[in-house]
Amino acid sequence: MRRKMTLLVLLLMTVVLPANAADIGPYAEDSAASDGRLIYDNVKHINRPRKDRVVYSQMILKSGDAVSDRRKVIIKEKTYGGLSRGVFRFTDSMKRGLTFLTIETHGNNNDQYLYVPAIGRPRQVASQDRQNNFEDTDLTNEDLGGLKLDDYTYLRGKDTVINERPSFKVTATAKAADARFPRRISWIDQQTFVPLQIKIYNKDNKLARVVVAGDVRALGGIYIPFKTVAKDLLQNHTTILEVVRAEVDSGIDELVFDKEEMGAPWKENF
Repeated sequence: MRRKMTLLVLLLMTVVLPANAADIGPYAEDSAASDGRLIYDNVKHINRPRKDRVVYSQMILKSGDAVSDRRKVIIKEKTYGGLSRGVFRFTDSMKRGLTFLTIETHGNNNDQYLYVPAIGRPRQVASQDRQNNFEDTDLTNEDLGGLKLDDYTYLRGKDTVINERPSFKVTATAKAADARFPRRISWIDQQTFVPLQIKIYNKDNKLARVVVAGDVRALGGIYIPFKTVAKDLLQNHTTILEVVRAEVDSGIDELVFDKEEMGAPWKENF
């Protein structure tokens, strides 16, 4: 039972979907809640690599229409049975060496750590900070692996078409009354379970952020978005991630995912 969460599919290949994916039928009001959770379960797991993946990306930050910073980013993920670990590192700019590690757990929270070279040791990110922005970007710690499906309730809406792709529509509502972003609406490609668009609302029920994906390519049996755009509508600030190249199941040293090794040099670069 393999089911995932990533972000338009322009290149289609045959992908073996889990049995549960085939169980999602047409929209029905009486099963909207259970279908919504089932869709999110699939989003979370379907595009998880069999072993690992590494993604080399260029990050562009914009304030209004002006580019404020450019950063190279390497993102690594490794699968451990039904769980995964992900690590995100800036390799140039003022943020060079800053590393963010997420360790997925069976508990109430995933473990997240931030390593800043000037400090020289990892700091654990508090669970209440999961919805905080990550290092001047328009992505949150939750976006980088801190999201727990059990922290939300789900409701499937009527199916629709996004960018000529038949899509599920699911609203996820946070159970915590103090959530910074208590509601997100996702439009998810029905074939690949890749979210094509996510609208995220703040406590005042204002549309605060939008995340979209483009140029999603099939690689190693999974789909990887080669362009992701996250925009803070209230601050008029944008983060663009453009993938330069990606590798799947290439073999990644497990020490990379050890919080005690977060400051160690990496052989990968671009």
